[in-house]
Amino acid sequence: MNSRVTVFLKRCRDNHYVSLFLASIARPLRSVCLRLAAQIQRRVHKDSAAIRLPNGQTMKIARDCGTWIATALFWHGLDGHEPETSRTLRFLFERSATFIDVGANYGFYSILGALWNPKLRVVAFEPVPQIHEGLRQNVALNRLEDRIVCENLALADRCGKATFFLPGWEEKRAEGKDLDSSGTLVADGWQARRNSPRIQVETMRFDDYEKRRPMQVDLVKIDVEDFEADVLAGMREVIKRDRPFIVCEVLPRAHRNERTRDIVASLEYQPYWITPSGYIRVSRFDFDRSDFQNFLLSPVSTPEIVVQNLAVLWDLRYARPAA
Repeated sequence: MNSRVTVFLKRCRDNHYVSLFLASIARPLRSVCLRLAAQIQRRVHKDSAAIRLPNGQTMKIARDCGTWIATALFWHGLDGHEPETSRTLRFLFERSATFIDVGANYGFYSILGALWNPKLRVVAFEPVPQIHEGLRQNVALNRLEDRIVCENLALADRCGKATFFLPGWEEKRAEGKDLDSSGTLVADGWQARRNSPRIQVETMRFDDYEKRRPMQVDLVKIDVEDFEADVLAGMREVIKRDRPFIVCEVLPRAHRNERTRDIVASLEYQPYWITPSGYIRVSRFDFDRSDFQNFLLSPVSTPEIVVQNLAVLWDLRYARPAA
């Protein structure tokens, strides 16, 4: 009986007129459902999360220690935040021994790296005391204190004290929400022009930090809201010595990121734009790219404009000279 009903329903579905009728109803219904789902995901936030990684590890975000991370993981899984950049870093995590996370925020990439590769050692730099405390809580929740060092410092091109601008800080702190991730040390950025709240933070050159705590650096991630040129200048010696891969956010700005471009060129690195279509070799950063802001700064390059497989660059970087 069930098989007859199934055959009958299939014939009805395959009938031209029935199919036309069903499609005319289903299409607007699908659009409504998609809009409703998008509204729900935008408005319903998670203040903590736990997801299973492909290697069997569980990544956890503590309560009120990165609501934006927890929400992205809850609704979209591992690729909920910067999927192309995340996949790039996961490839590099597997092959690296030491990862430097500059502008670690609440520790999404620091924790992901340590869980992805049980031998990876991480140094995470986060200058804002409240966010740094959330970073420490997330590291502790994932039981990674022995492999992730959390430093309450801002990396820069000089050591000392500097003014850090925090948009929306007072309002969000009063409401118990995450602090804005667009805080910066840039003295003439939009954050300063809007007279954002400011705090004093400690700054350090990574070259000086590394002299006190020697290490071989394989991988660096930089997300510092237009301050990347200063960070790169402050780690010039280590970059020249170790030639790590660097994943760096470079935001479109009126100054066209010329200082960043000059420093990258002086280090003899090649920028690749990280996109869903692959890694696109570029010579500058001042082009329209509203959706994708992250670049792979590579110590090696190929003649091809687009690199589909990151293993090509990795193998070229670590190729052994012929005997």
